[in-house]
Amino acid sequence: MKNIFRDFFTFNKRERNGVFILTGIICALILYLNISSRFINQEKVDFTKFDKDVQVFQASIKEKASSSECPEKVTPKLENAFPDKTKVERFNFDPNNLSVGEWKRLGLNEKQIKSIKNYESKGGKFRKKEDVKKMYCIKEELYDSLEPFIHFASAGDENRSSENTKAVFQNGKVKNAASLKTIKAEMVILIELNSADSSQLTTIKGIGPFYAKNIIKYRNSIGGFVSKEQLLEIWKFDQEKLDVIEKYIGIDPSKIKRININTCEVADLKNGYIKWNVANAIVNYRKSHGKYKSVDEIKKTDLVDDETYRKIVPYLILD
Repeated sequence: MKNIFRDFFTFNKRERNGVFILTGIICALILYLNISSRFINQEKVDFTKFDKDVQVFQASIKEKASSSECPEKVTPKLENAFPDKTKVERFNFDPNNLSVGEWKRLGLNEKQIKSIKNYESKGGKFRKKEDVKKMYCIKEELYDSLEPFIHFASAGDENRSSENTKAVFQNGKVKNAASLKTIKAEMVILIELNSADSSQLTTIKGIGPFYAKNIIKYRNSIGGFVSKEQLLEIWKFDQEKLDVIEKYIGIDPSKIKRININTCEVADLKNGYIKWNVANAIVNYRKSHGKYKSVDEIKKTDLVDDETYRKIVPYLILD
């Protein structure tokens, strides 16, 4: 037993010397760490210049964010997407040569309108919807809300109308009775899709009782039409039929049914585009986070993707 104890708990001379040396090193390090701070001056770093640089940088960021100059593509806060929310309207429009007053109705400020007019004065022309988005003064949120309402006038129809007018009238007088009869035959009576009844719709060439019934049913389901292309969403309605009737129909967006997302309930919000689960998500988000500050905020719900938002945004308003 003594031998076992001696083997495990005693040291030979070399091991004892090693222990003494290690203990001495540890004590020396402890002593050094305690007294070194008294003899070594620690250099203090002056952050004054750095703080000033940070303040200058932050000030420049705020200045850019508050500036509404069109050439500067500053990432906007959502609530700044529309300059004057209380006066914003939505209606079908052709961006080419649109008046200043109508641009203001759409929510653009004077600097944005000035930039667009400068573009037009230099020969610029909008040929497709994406051309509007390319304008630096049109922020992404604003463009998303305008895009469903952008409709370009048919150049062919305008030219044909101009040619017919010239052919019939000369120096303010009718040239001949035959010409007048021709232009009367070419005159088209437009049927407004958002207010027409079945009997009016069936007067359009190519629209019988079956399509008239489906057009009215779908119109009531979605809350009204904002573009002619929505007819293609109706069962058995194809592009060929739309091409035939397009010149006989018109749309008044002011007649569509708009829903206030800050006061509606799920049943009020549900329509042909907004399913029950989407409507429920929009209402529950409002109840949890408070009233919406902009329609764009409904994207924060998991169920409203970009495609759904594009379809339903013309039908939504704020109080």
